[in-house]
Amino acid sequence: MTIPPSVSQPWWQTAVVYQVYPRSFQDSGADGVGDLPGLTRRLDYLAWLGVDALWISPFYPSPMEDFGYDITDYCGVDPLFGTLDDFDTLVAQAHALGLRIILDFVPNHTSWQHPWFQASRSSQNHPQRDWYLWQDPGPSGGLPNNWRSVTGRSAWSLDAESGQSYLHSFLPQQPDLNWRNPAVRTALFDAMRFWLGRGVDGLRCLTPCASGWAGAWTGCAWIWWTSYSRTSCCAMNLMPSTPSRRRVFT
Repeated sequence: MTIPPSVSQPWWQTAVVYQVYPRSFQDSGADGVGDLPGLTRRLDYLAWLGVDALWISPFYPSPMEDFGYDITDYCGVDPLFGTLDDFDTLVAQAHALGLRIILDFVPNHTSWQHPWFQASRSSQNHPQRDWYLWQDPGPSGGLPNNWRSVTGRSAWSLDAESGQSYLHSFLPQQPDLNWRNPAVRTALFDAMRFWLGRGVDGLRCLTPCASGWAGAWTGCAWIWWTSYSRTSCCAMNLMPSTPSRRRVFT
C-alpha cells in the first residue's frame, strides 16, 4: 500500500512507480513493436495493481542507435510509437485513473542526426557551433586528450571536414551538448516545459549534463561514467534537483 505523502514528502518520494519500456510493453498495431496506444490499453490493469505513476522510457524521434536515448526531436513522438495525439490520450486516461506520468529526458546529448548537431558540424563559424563541445587536435596532432566514454573508448571523435573533434560521453552517435551555452539551456528547458504543458507530472533527467563537469581540457585518467552513473535525477515542475530527489530514481 502506498504511504500517503506528507507536507514534507512530495508524492514521488512515496509513490509506487512502474517503469515502462514502450517498445516491448504492448503492441497495438500488430507490427511487433510496442507503442503508446498499447500502453493506454493497459492503464486499467496498472491502476488495478496499485501503481501510482508510470515512468516511460524514451519514445522521441530517434534513429534508435541507443534504443531511443539518441534523440533527434525533444518535442515529438517517433512514428514507431504513435503520435502526439496518442500521447495526449495516454495522459488524459492515466490522470482519469489517478495515475501520474513521468518521462525519461536526456539533456546531456542528442543524436548526431539532430538538426542542432547537423548545423553545428556544418561550419566552425555556424552560430550553433558551440552548442556542442568541439576541440582542436592535441599537441601531437591526435585527439584533444585521453578522456574515455562509457564504452571505454575515447570520448572524442574526429570530424574530418572541420578538423576538430567533438565530445561524446557515450556513443559517437550521441554528441554531448554544451551546457555552458545559455542558448542550449534555454532550448532544453523549453522542451521540458513542452511536456509539462501537456500534462506530464515529472521528468527523469538521465545523464544530466555530464559534459558540464569537464573543467579544463587537460588529459586525465577520469572515466565519465564513474560520476554519471550516480546522478540520475528528476525534475518535477522544473524544480531544481536535490540529492534526495536523485535517490528516488537512481
